[in-house]
Amino acid sequence: MQNRLTTVLDHVDKARKGLALYAVLVVGLTVVSFFFAEPILRFLVRLLGRKLVAYSPAEGFLAFASLSLYCGITLSLPVGAWMLWHGAVSRWVPAWRGWGGPVILIAMFLFLSGVLLGYYVLLPAGIGFLVSFETEKVSAFISARKFISFCGTMLLALGLAFQAPLVSYFLARAGWLTVNRFRKRWRHAILICTILAAVITPTPDVYNMTLMAIPLLGLYFVSFGVVWIVDKTRKQEESPQT
Repeated sequence: MQNRLTTVLDHVDKARKGLALYAVLVVGLTVVSFFFAEPILRFLVRLLGRKLVAYSPAEGFLAFASLSLYCGITLSLPVGAWMLWHGAVSRWVPAWRGWGGPVILIAMFLFLSGVLLGYYVLLPAGIGFLVSFETEKVSAFISARKFISFCGTMLLALGLAFQAPLVSYFLARAGWLTVNRFRKRWRHAILICTILAAVITPTPDVYNMTLMAIPLLGLYFVSFGVVWIVDKTRKQEESPQT
């Protein structure tokens, strides 16, 4: 009993140190990103086609700091994935220990796919919808900080959501996800995706929430396909033995 407690405490201590190192990395990358915040902001403002405004003397600095934080978190994700893989996943399933490099590359590709979908498809549609309510009497002056929050939240959330097929693959390989579970819970999945879209979307409008919910639902069904393939492959491998 005492040996088990010592092992658990050792794992907790290693996890705490890992989180501390990761936090230092995020802070360092955020500081570095701050020096490139202006060109990155210009890249985002292209979606809007107009200048942003600051409603307080400090908003310009806070907007740059917020953008730098989003960039710091994004740039740190490959290292965070590597730490998670080697610190947790490979210990739980030693057979997967050598898969770290390919898995992280696939995760980066999926993350980039989600960000590109958001930047070139979802954000232009969402921003265009919100700005379209301007009239001769009503002009939209868009806060720099809120605009960065809107774009950063959607892009980061989409990038992370695109990891669902990869996560589903390994959960299916471990036997924790099955085709039957997906089939029985598709109604719950629609509800959960809708709730997640409402939480993730920075604005309360139904249009942008729907834009976010559609790719989330698509990822659910892609994940179902991944689990189905894994399940079929496992049955084919087991059939000669039976």
